[in-house]
Amino acid sequence: MTMKNILHILLDANSLTSKFLCVIIYIFIYDYIYEEYIYEIFGYMGSVDYIPMSLPERFSWILLSLLPIMFYHRIEEISTFLSLFIYIFVYIPLVHALFVTFGISSFEKYAYACILCFYFILYFQISRVPLLKGVEIRPFCPFLVIELITLVLTLLFVAMRAGSMHFVNIFTQIDMLYELREQNSGQVEERSLILYVQGWLSGAFFPFLLVWYLKYKSYIKSGLVLFGYLLLFMVDMQKITFLLPVILIMFFYLIKWKEETICNRLHSIMFWALIIFSSLLMAVSDSDNKVLFAIVSIVLLRTVCVTGWLTQMYLHFFQENPFTYYTHINIVNAITNAYPYDVPLGMAVAYNSQNANATFFLTEGIASWGIIGVAITGGIFLFILYLINSITSKYHKSDIFVLFIPSLASMLNASIFSTLLTGGLFILIILLAWCNPMGELKTA
Repeated sequence: MTMKNILHILLDANSLTSKFLCVIIYIFIYDYIYEEYIYEIFGYMGSVDYIPMSLPERFSWILLSLLPIMFYHRIEEISTFLSLFIYIFVYIPLVHALFVTFGISSFEKYAYACILCFYFILYFQISRVPLLKGVEIRPFCPFLVIELITLVLTLLFVAMRAGSMHFVNIFTQIDMLYELREQNSGQVEERSLILYVQGWLSGAFFPFLLVWYLKYKSYIKSGLVLFGYLLLFMVDMQKITFLLPVILIMFFYLIKWKEETICNRLHSIMFWALIIFSSLLMAVSDSDNKVLFAIVSIVLLRTVCVTGWLTQMYLHFFQENPFTYYTHINIVNAITNAYPYDVPLGMAVAYNSQNANATFFLTEGIASWGIIGVAITGGIFLFILYLINSITSKYHKSDIFVLFIPSLASMLNASIFSTLLTGGLFILIILLAWCNPMGELKTA
């Protein structure tokens, strides 16, 4: 057997062996991290459980974790790209949390897990469904108009938030970062227009412009977009805002360099990177170095295991408190005025100790209506994936993958309606349907 054949078996998306090995190794490492680091270090907070699984539960956990990836194939559409990340950072931690959380009935445990498993199988298969034709807005909007709208929104943002701008080191000034983040967020009402402007810039206009500037080698304008992201970070103090433009540029050139390799092997690249990096961080997790502790906690608690931790928090909270029935969504509450809590959902779930914003399977799912909410939310997201596939079919897939990274980051940390409205996903969809920068910039 040649080395090429071995690499195919171990790394390619159409190899069952590759998918099985990646997931089985990762979920056992994830389980170890959750028990030995998350539970041991942060269990004092009271919202972290680790109840050892029985043999039937462990078998069920392994089977349910593995099943969706068996239906995953190489990346051809944006739906598969998005679903892969959500599978790794949402589905795997959520299913694990169901089986190690205290006080969850067997019915709830298996109902949640089976519904999620069913939907993720569909998410990996929806790229095979025939697309809607002609999903676009005519006449197309000139690219210059998009640039002018972006400039106006950026100037509006700076004018309204100039007094809140600060710059801190995200690794060595963590305490100051969280303090300023809380201070700045408290200065703006939840429904304020400026929050929408900020989300539209970060999630739609900036990445939309950056991709085409990089594609057509307009590097000065690309630098201006990076400066725009810096202005956003100086207000929201979110680590993802600081890192996002770097991630966009790196991924743009990486996929441009090795597009076929990434489409064939992204799952194995992601899993093996997480396996190796998480293992290394676990090896140094006992260090007394504050910077190292911050890095370990950011990666393991706030990135790898955050959905598992928040799942336990949401499960416990809504065992004792009423569902929101989607009234945590501003538009719904404006009509019904029936939201049951006096603080935003993330604050309510954390009993005002922090803002526990979470992925849409927790906010629109568990928080909204329990098992029924998860079923409804899964269907809504399936429709969104199908719509995005149809709208983006005319674009080069590597450009689209980069464009949707900000929306993906939002999906991993916020409700789907927040991602659509506040996070800029709806605006991005409109831009892609309404503008044709490929032909316009190519002839310019």
